Amino acid sequence: MNQAVLFNDDIHFDAALSRLVFTAMVSGMIVPCVIAVPATLEEPLVHFRNHQFDYEMQAEELIEDESYSASGEIELTFL
Repeated sequence: MNQAVLFNDDIHFDAALSRLVFTAMVSGMIVPCVIAVPATLEEPLVHFRNHQFDYEMQAEELIEDESYSASGEIELTFL
């Protein structure tokens, strides 16, 4: 794992936007990482915990590639 990218344990589900949100620390900056969640998913936080390592790996790759959205977020693909 790249030591310049650290993931915080602050996952939450944004019901208004139907997405999971967690943050990463990148060179001292907080970067929001977001996952759009299908409306049919009943337990989004459980889903995240079951796939946390995969989401963190995906986020790390996108951060290293500087694939930020216009709003400064890293948008992950739902697994």
